[in-house]
Amino acid sequence: MMNPAHPLPPARRPLPRLLPRPWRHRQRGAGAAEFVIVAPALLALTLAMLQTGLAFHARSIVNYASFEAARAGSIANAGLASMRLAFARAMTPYYGGGRNLAELADAFAAAQLDLAAALRIEIVSPTRESFDDYHSLAAARRLQTTARVIPSAQLGVLGCPADRANCNADPASNRSGQTLADANLLKLRVTWGLPPAKQVPLAGRFFTWALRMLDPDDDDAFRRGLVEAGRIPMVSQVTLRMQSDAIENEAMRPRTAGSATPPATDSTPLPGCTPTAPLCTPEPATADTAPEAPDPTGEDGTPAGDGSGSDGEPGPGTDSGDETEDAEDAEDAEEEPEC
Repeated sequence: MMNPAHPLPPARRPLPRLLPRPWRHRQRGAGAAEFVIVAPALLALTLAMLQTGLAFHARSIVNYASFEAARAGSIANAGLASMRLAFARAMTPYYGGGRNLAELADAFAAAQLDLAAALRIEIVSPTRESFDDYHSLAAARRLQTTARVIPSAQLGVLGCPADRANCNADPASNRSGQTLADANLLKLRVTWGLPPAKQVPLAGRFFTWALRMLDPDDDDAFRRGLVEAGRIPMVSQVTLRMQSDAIENEAMRPRTAGSATPPATDSTPLPGCTPTAPLCTPEPATADTAPEAPDPTGEDGTPAGDGSGSDGEPGPGTDSGDETEDAEDAEDAEEEPEC
């Protein structure tokens, strides 16, 4: 018979409460507190990922625009105006693009307006020293310019301009460190700043703040100005073969002297070669060095050079001073049979 105090069987009785009711009230709101702690860090990480993706997207467009600028410069005598115009045309889609000519014209005008202060194109090659080595007066007269010109014709045959056959074309000793073919490689370094309007809120400011903190003493005034204006600097480099004669302009930079030094040579002379060393060949005597004198001692330390054998008897090629003994030695030599 069941106990009236416990109407349910033991297997179906409710478990006792593990925690008292006041303690359970204290756990309320813990999830909200944890979310408040984690949410800012999660939001900052998400915004930083979005800003990084937008920066990579902009970098790909800048790389394409840099190639277009180099392509325009290679056929326009490395003219800076042509390269800036080609860069602005290639950046038009980034500044809005358009579906008709009017919208494209507006986007192109916006690109030119923004790039006027946010774009720098440097010509790394050819350098000013390249014009010192390979300037051609005939090419300058043909192009009707007073600036110096590097010819680009017949590079596979000529090592110097046709009117300067005696130029120094050795990269190891000339000023530019280049050959004529190397001087006809157009290498650009393009620096552009991502505008604040194209940045993710908060994340863009964090990026520019980090750049200022990591390099507060940046020696590049243009790049430092971009960071101060809230822009994220991006640098792209491209190299292309010149298809026209390069004309010197203000965008060309001088050559930076390398810090590499030739390897030091060891001035310690090598040890001399002994005549008895089986694997050592002595150097032959020259007109400046006298032949070595023969060693007065033999291999066993006995004096050699007196014409006598090891037992003190005179050798066969020495004169003993006695004619009778010399005659007897000659007769013995004749009677001795040959082996």
